[in-house]
Amino acid sequence: MVTITAPSSVPSGVGVLDKVSAILAVLEQGPVRLPTVVSETGLTRPTVHRLVLAMEDLGLVEADQQGRFIAGPRLARLAMVAHQAIAVRELRRELRALRAATGAKSVRLHQRHGDQRICVAEALRYKSAPSDRNPVRAVAMGTDPVSRVFLAWQRLSRVHVSGSDAAVCSGVRHRGWVQGVTDEGLVLAVAVCGRDGELAAVLSLSSSSQRIRHECSYGREVIRTAMEAAARISGRLRAKEATGPVKGLEDRDRRVGPRSVE
Repeated sequence: MVTITAPSSVPSGVGVLDKVSAILAVLEQGPVRLPTVVSETGLTRPTVHRLVLAMEDLGLVEADQQGRFIAGPRLARLAMVAHQAIAVRELRRELRALRAATGAKSVRLHQRHGDQRICVAEALRYKSAPSDRNPVRAVAMGTDPVSRVFLAWQRLSRVHVSGSDAAVCSGVRHRGWVQGVTDEGLVLAVAVCGRDGELAAVLSLSSSSQRIRHECSYGREVIRTAMEAAARISGRLRAKEATGPVKGLEDRDRRVGPRSVE
């Protein structure tokens, strides 16, 4: 019986997977040569050599110019997908926390797609059916608070804008939010900006029509809480974008075939 000694190796009970995991644990420390992998894992040299060649075929390992083994391109893609999934999960958690903190009926995140806006994530007080999927819905731009935030950034980016229109748009961009009454009730829309000040998304809070009978606007505390959440979401979106171009990575020399690895 072979004792695997690689760091951070937690046995799964599946022999081949445990050996592959041991090799990957060694590669986490940086480029290594075959004798180092053998000594660090406690595996025999023929076993390491056979597994490394198979892992290279799968894109999990590759050799650098000095002949040392390093993590392969497939692991890079998997890492980016994992980072992106974490960013999405944190984004959903942020929306749920904002809804709970403000007592809103719904909290949504919208992004622009041409002349439409799309709800890419939401947190609702009540759900008709449990689901973790993002509700992608396209809506034409209108006069609602969410559309007004999008249009404020769009119109100021144009060369020719009338004086009154420019003043209104500048006011929205300076303030960073718009609120108003729609069919959904009282809505607060907050700009989510990127590093360059461009609009990345719009965060919206909706309250029931019953609240409108008592209040015509959100208070300062709710607006402040929403703007703080928008700032955090901006960071989440930047992290998501940084790991987004997974498709741009080419699978160099990928040759997946019916090769037997024992």
